[in-house]
Amino acid sequence: RERERERVVVVVVVDEENIEGKEKERERERERERERERERERERERERVRERERERERERERERENHLHMYVNGCVCVCVCVCVCVC
Repeated sequence: RERERERVVVVVVVDEENIEGKEKERERERERERERERERERERERERVRERERERERERERERENHLHMYVNGCVCVCVCVCVCVC
């Protein structure tokens, strides 16, 4: 009987350690998931920055195209909402 109690105590101690180990592992997994989420957010932010840069480049390209149309057939054209040319 004495040995049985000792075994039960040992098993309980092992189970408590096992439970603590599992809890620590779950906490590590939650931390890894938080880190993955932070990395995904950083990647989304990088993509937003790239998209803003592409939009700025498209805007610069439109301005260059508009600038090319400032002089048409020897006329000086001013474009705001509508292009008006004075020859």
